Amino acid sequence: MKIADYKSGHHQSFLAPAEQRLLRAIIGELPESVTALQLTRIGLLGAVIVAMALVGSSWSPLWMTLIPLGAFLNWFGAALDGPVALHRDTANPRLSLVEHICDLFSQILIIVAFGFSPFLSFESAFVVLICYLLFSAYTYIRAVVRHVQQMAYIGLGATEFRILIAVWPFAAHAMGVDESVDAGVSRLDAAIMILAAFAVCGLAIKALSDARRVAMDENGQGV
Repeated sequence: MKIADYKSGHHQSFLAPAEQRLLRAIIGELPESVTALQLTRIGLLGAVIVAMALVGSSWSPLWMTLIPLGAFLNWFGAALDGPVALHRDTANPRLSLVEHICDLFSQILIIVAFGFSPFLSFESAFVVLICYLLFSAYTYIRAVVRHVQQMAYIGLGATEFRILIAVWPFAAHAMGVDESVDAGVSRLDAAIMILAAFAVCGLAIKALSDARRVAMDENGQGV
């Protein structure tokens, strides 16, 4: 089974082992007619459904019922497209590029949509978006420079992020959170900004550590 090759290396998310077992089981039952590109489209469709449901929740809570469905479709497509391509020996750089671009824009679309929902202010969504782009950029840089595909940080990866996307609207609605009301910086905004600051500091420390390791490797090769 080639799925292990696709996301091997620095898997650190809490749910990674269970997710890998689930993906293996799904791939074993997936019809051959379902292609990796079709799965990528399903993932993108799921992101669009989540975004529409988040924005629609400003008018009616009934839209919230579509969020878990969209998050599941997004996970199903994004988590399976690459492993399916590798398992069937159909992987190629162009397909991989399409997969990564669709996944990147899917998450950007969802985060921006949160800013137009009652569950997150536009300012907080912007902060989350900056953090997401920073971590994504660093992940891609490490993959190119050090050939390390680190899919998660401090135990949180894409799957945990999707679960948070599906759960937070319901938790916020139950707690009476309404960030669509312009009332200055809320406690939620302050909490997100503090967490974002810690996250960026952690990423900076990680980057410095990697830079030091690269410098040591280069010095060792030069001796």
